[in-house]
Amino acid sequence: MDGWNSEFLRKRTSVRFGLRSLSETHNKGGGMMNSRNKNGLVVLTAVLLVFAAAGASFGGPEKVLKMAFIAPSPVWGPVAEFYAKEVTAREPNLQIKWFGDGQLGPLPQNFAEMKMGKLDMMLCDSGTLGLPKGGAHFNIVFAPYAFNSQAHMRKFFGSDLFKSMLAETEKEAGIKYMGWVSDRSPRLITTSNRKVVKPDDMKGLKLRVPLVKPISVVMEAWGATPIPLSAAEMYMAMKQGVVDGQDNGFDAIYGAKYYEVQKYVSPIDYCRSGLLVHVSQSTWNKLNDKERKALLEAVEPTDKWASKRNDEVVAMSIKGVQEKGMIILQPDIEAFKRTAAVAVKEKLDGQVWPAGLYDKIRAMD
Repeated sequence: MDGWNSEFLRKRTSVRFGLRSLSETHNKGGGMMNSRNKNGLVVLTAVLLVFAAAGASFGGPEKVLKMAFIAPSPVWGPVAEFYAKEVTAREPNLQIKWFGDGQLGPLPQNFAEMKMGKLDMMLCDSGTLGLPKGGAHFNIVFAPYAFNSQAHMRKFFGSDLFKSMLAETEKEAGIKYMGWVSDRSPRLITTSNRKVVKPDDMKGLKLRVPLVKPISVVMEAWGATPIPLSAAEMYMAMKQGVVDGQDNGFDAIYGAKYYEVQKYVSPIDYCRSGLLVHVSQSTWNKLNDKERKALLEAVEPTDKWASKRNDEVVAMSIKGVQEKGMIILQPDIEAFKRTAAVAVKEKLDGQVWPAGLYDKIRAMD
């Protein structure tokens, strides 16, 4: 717990016991608390409530920003911690306290609280830019096979097209994009009891996927039943048979121990992504130039470290899940691509995002 919060709890406890003591004195003596004491307690209580409700701690020499992410802490926690340390190295009075495993709520709640200024920061998947108000066009990021490689995706995120799309989302969602802080393992398919090597093998499978239309539409085109669940619910859902599988990459499979409840891996690599850092516009407005600079400059070293680490973790995870008994299959990726392309053209392009955007991004490679 940071120093300011410790002091706050100490004071709050003191006030609580102080109220009890004054109350007991009143009851024992049969007297009435004078108006000065009453007014003082009312003012003090109001001040404490204001501090308790604030998203960031701006009351002392240090500013403590709360960062939320939904993934298991062993998977994204190291990236959050590295970024936090890089920020503090540049501005010692700016601290970041992160909360993983969806402790601060699911993604829609996180984005809503960012807009209201109740949450300071988010570490999230690149595809989640499609969730907040003004971000519908970013559903293209989760369009299966929109990107041929990680380099292709990074090229889009550094393009003028991305910047023009981002400007609208930042304004509507009340967020400020800091940057790309890590590559992620491509999304694939794991199952508990069925080998998936072609789309027909997906028929009837209940798969946990993110609550985004492009993925749900293509999963249905492949024959699966998409089931949206939070990351915190996934392990037990697979263990209890509520779902047959999931679509996270090797880093999550190994880091969250999904190998304990899944048997087969089908690396169809249908969606590529990375990790992004956003700051609430409300919080951003309260920071000085030096603090803003620290948040922005911490992105590049974090990306360099975390993306290298991601490659190492993926390699280690591939070996690790096999040692734990999982079987890695060799799917017919071209068959998955053909079915996905038809679904994208017929049900998504021009409906979920502007017509032609899919082809425009595909042409960047």
